Amino acid sequence: MYLFWHAVFALLLALATFRLIKPNPGSLFILVTAFFGVFPDLDHLLCWNPEFLTKLIPRHLTEGLAFNLRPFVYPCYLHLWLWPLILITATILAKKRKHRELLLAMAVGWGLHLALDGVIVIL
Repeated sequence: MYLFWHAVFALLLALATFRLIKPNPGSLFILVTAFFGVFPDLDHLLCWNPEFLTKLIPRHLTEGLAFNLRPFVYPCYLHLWLWPLILITATILAKKRKHRELLLAMAVGWGLHLALDGVIVIL
């Protein structure tokens, strides 16, 4: 359910952001945003449990839609707000428009993931 909901919300946010940015970025923006909406869950491989396979796709539509704050994320180092903040800084500093678009897509997707997970840890 976690993979499914992160991917669905990241894709919806990618499409909405794509429509809001003028001039519209390339379609790669949508793919990058959707990918980075799921990417931070790779760090769960550090504490993998075969039981997690049953939690990737929901069995019914509302499964996995609970919201809880997460004040402790270790050993999941990709679940820190530090990374999207670094990407936003890099977006501001980037000189080429294409680089800015892709860095923004990464930050948007990653930030959405952390918001969906209820992460409140910055560092």
